[in-house]
Amino acid sequence: MKIFNSTLVLIALCLSAELIAQENCTYEYDPSQTSLEWTAFKFTEKTGVKGKFDSIKVTGQQKDKSKFGAVKSIQFQIDTSSVNSGVPDRDGKIKKFFFGSVKGNKKISGNFSEITPGESGTAKLNLRYGNSKTTIPVNFVWKEDLVELIGTVDAISLGLQTGLNKLNAECNDLHKGSDGVSKLWPTVDVKVVSTLKKVCK
Repeated sequence: MKIFNSTLVLIALCLSAELIAQENCTYEYDPSQTSLEWTAFKFTEKTGVKGKFDSIKVTGQQKDKSKFGAVKSIQFQIDTSSVNSGVPDRDGKIKKFFFGSVKGNKKISGNFSEITPGESGTAKLNLRYGNSKTTIPVNFVWKEDLVELIGTVDAISLGLQTGLNKLNAECNDLHKGSDGVSKLWPTVDVKVVSTLKKVCK
């Protein structure tokens, strides 16, 4: 009886191994499952104001047998006019005084480089707005088919010092904290969450 049971277990293991070997899966970037959130900061005590961008165009995505291969060549453009903080009046001021301080194309373009392959690691996020370029370090972690990426952008490095000053002047009283000082911080935290499309045959 023991020999019979052992044989059944062995057959089950062999069948499972065969099914796994036959499974052929590919990964692909899915724009419908991707979000880009930002957190700006006001007041001396650095209180966060959250928002997102509703329009992001992505190119360079490809199907690949690995998650890393599916995203390593991605390039993107963020339409700054799609900024969405949940407050229309504030969004209008951000578009006009902050992003509007830079002439020309109102798109932030970017790509990733120096990505460390693995379930978690670091990468370089290369950004361009107008004639300004900057590179920031970001951290990422995979949770099965979902990847979460976080980093901090310095708006001044993207040529937005004038925009920062104009926006703070326009919203002077709204940016006053408990100490009565009006302050808008130049750093903005960003968070990207994306779930890849997995297709297995």
